[in-house]
Amino acid sequence: MQQLLDIYLQKIGDDGNKLTTGHNPDINEDPFPLTAPAWASIRKHLETPRFGFLDDMDEDSTWLWILTKRGFDTGVRLTGDTFDPSGYEFSYWARLPWRETSPELSELSVSVPIRFLTDHGPDKLRELALALAELLPSTTGHAGLSLSFTRGRSRILPIIKDELIRHPGWDVPNTGATLDLGDQIDGVHWLNFLGPSVLEAVGGAQTLRSRLSAPGTTVQELTGGRAVVSLGAAPLAGDTKLDEPLLAYRELARVLEPWLQPFRPFNTWDGFTEAEARRWWRRFLD
Repeated sequence: MQQLLDIYLQKIGDDGNKLTTGHNPDINEDPFPLTAPAWASIRKHLETPRFGFLDDMDEDSTWLWILTKRGFDTGVRLTGDTFDPSGYEFSYWARLPWRETSPELSELSVSVPIRFLTDHGPDKLRELALALAELLPSTTGHAGLSLSFTRGRSRILPIIKDELIRHPGWDVPNTGATLDLGDQIDGVHWLNFLGPSVLEAVGGAQTLRSRLSAPGTTVQELTGGRAVVSLGAAPLAGDTKLDEPLLAYRELARVLEPWLQPFRPFNTWDGFTEAEARRWWRRFLD
């Protein structure tokens, strides 16, 4: 993970004012400034796993209780200032190290502000995503347009409901939900990274190419039996009122539907009815 952090900092050209605040439950439960000692501690924290297999621990162990209660082993979140967000974020949550196969996954999430896309172009964003993906034995992953909430998520989502439904290319991240995603895919995006299990299930990269005919869609094979499906040269928001329904996204959604994470009623957001939340969740299928 330390190497991934270094790649992220290199690609965004960090000059000391893009990531300034740390959130680390193992160091401090409250946000803290990223001073030189804090950076050193975080790098050491990410260097090696903190614990061995949890099923080797005594069942009365305090750490076993703490880790299973919070749902992850190592966690760190690095952002811009809490009160003046930069739009840059590096977040990592490590799966609990059980010996037996588990649907739990480790989760890496990074973000850049929309001005990074406008200033550097989509190729730079794609380069960042591929550089990170190359080092990850990923099961699933994606890159694209996504909303970011530093606070007030439950208040803001109902206000932008109509705009959200109108522009299906924008994603609403569900932080922490991918820790138990298993082999499922949490939606269709601009770049879609498919792990070995899903790629094999659809018949391999060549078969996948033959099933996708939308202009601009490409399928690129990656190491470790993985692939990335790119839906055009740049991420698009789409606009259903201007007849921009993102047909390439809909085509891929239909192909991958058996492996898409299904809608569950408890996914309903504050201010949304179950029908409205379901409509957004299945926006590329219905």
